[in-house]
Amino acid sequence: MELKFKKYNKKYLESCANLIRSTWPFEKEFNQPKNPEIIYQSYVLSCEMYSEHLDLIVDEHDNVKGILFGSIENAGFFSQMQYRFKGFKNNFRILYYLLCGGFGNRRTAWNIRNEHNEIDTLGETTDKQFDSEINLFIVSPELRGMGYGKKLMDRYIEFCNYNELRSAFLWTDLGCSYNFYERYGFKLYKRFFHESLSENDKKQPNGMIYYLEIQ
Repeated sequence: MELKFKKYNKKYLESCANLIRSTWPFEKEFNQPKNPEIIYQSYVLSCEMYSEHLDLIVDEHDNVKGILFGSIENAGFFSQMQYRFKGFKNNFRILYYLLCGGFGNRRTAWNIRNEHNEIDTLGETTDKQFDSEINLFIVSPELRGMGYGKKLMDRYIEFCNYNELRSAFLWTDLGCSYNFYERYGFKLYKRFFHESLSENDKKQPNGMIYYLEIQ
């Protein structure tokens, strides 16, 4: 397999969505969605719209095999306006598909959207303290254990150093491979709980915020 690093653009949206769908099949949360692929495309767009670092691994057929999107939290005025415009477009797109039944049962889809917004709020309560956020990080199962996750992370750290970003954070949950972050050098900053995250004793936190001091 021949692999290359490329920068994300809209032609990779479908391929990014396919990678996420093959790894995190969260369409199961929805009630008979008519267009399951738009669930994943909307997720990719929601991660992309605040990101300045848009790194992909693609194979010889231009299929996406790895993704790392990262932000600049203290972005300038014009970048902030661009983020808001992208956010408006994506929210309008989501609302359109929700009303048309693309996500399946409207009430179920609306509740899921609210839950995801709640989790994002819990996971991003510390964003003012850090310079960058990893908004999306995923490697195809066939590449795991081969060092490609580390390569994506190393390239992200280069981006942070170039932009003089001294710290980064991310949030994850018990169902994800969070041990990778610990091995890379991330430290646990905070835990939180949300009932819709991975199954766990409800008295125990099931979400984690990790941070990394960048040298």
